[in-house]
Amino acid sequence: MHARAYADGPRARVLGGVRRIVERGRSGRRASASEALRQCAASKGEVGSIADAVARLNALAPNADGPCFVATLPRPLAVVATLGVSSAQPAGGRSAPRLFLMLPNLVISVVPEGEGSKLLEFGEWIGTTRTIKGEVALPVTAQLAADAPFLRVSRGTDRTTCGTCHRQEERHPTIPNAFLSVAFKPAPGTFVTVTDLEELHTLCTNADDPGPRCAMIHALFDFGAITDGSFSPAVETFQGP
Repeated sequence: MHARAYADGPRARVLGGVRRIVERGRSGRRASASEALRQCAASKGEVGSIADAVARLNALAPNADGPCFVATLPRPLAVVATLGVSSAQPAGGRSAPRLFLMLPNLVISVVPEGEGSKLLEFGEWIGTTRTIKGEVALPVTAQLAADAPFLRVSRGTDRTTCGTCHRQEERHPTIPNAFLSVAFKPAPGTFVTVTDLEELHTLCTNADDPGPRCAMIHALFDFGAITDGSFSPAVETFQGP
C-alpha cells in the first residue's frame, strides 16, 4: 500500500561526485551473479507480508543470507536507498547504502555491508502511515517460527525496541506478539538514486568481486528491472532518535 515514487530531494553522490558512464542499459547488462544466487532466484515470487517473508526464508534455509533473499523478490522492484546512519540498521557507507525494497504491502530493508548487513528489517503497512515491524538476524540457517521477527524486537510483553523512535506503538489486535507504530521515511539529503546504485553494480561487475557487498548488488540488479521507489508523502520524515 502506498509504496510509490517519492525519492525526490537532494541526490547523494555515491562515487565522490564523479559520474561514471554505464555502458549497459538496465535490461541489457551482463549478468554476473553467482551460481548460488541464480539458484536462489529460481524461488522468485510474491512476498506480501511478514508471514510471507518468513515462509520464503524458511524455504531458502540453511542458505538464507541477505543476497539470496533479495534475489527471490519479484520484479520490477522499486527501491529507496539512503546513506542515513541514525538507525538500528545503518547504511554501511557510500558503497553500501541502506536499501528499502518497496513491495506493494511490505517494506524490507537491507544493507550490503557493515553492521546493518546482519539484519533483514520489515515494515508491513497498516493503512497509510503505520507499519507492523519486525526483524530477522542473517543468515537464517534453521527454520523460523512465525513470530520470530516480532520476538526479536520484543522488550517484554508491552513494547518493542522499535518503539524507542517510532511513536504510537500498540499491540496488533490479531497477530500474536506483533506491534504496530508510525512509519518513517529517510531524511532529505541522504537519498541515493537507482542510477547511482547502478554505478556500484558496474564497478562490482568490472571488478568481478565475489564478496558479500557485491553479492547484494548483483542480487538487486541481475534478476529484473529496478526502479526508483518511494514512500507516500503522508509518511513522516525520520528526524533521529
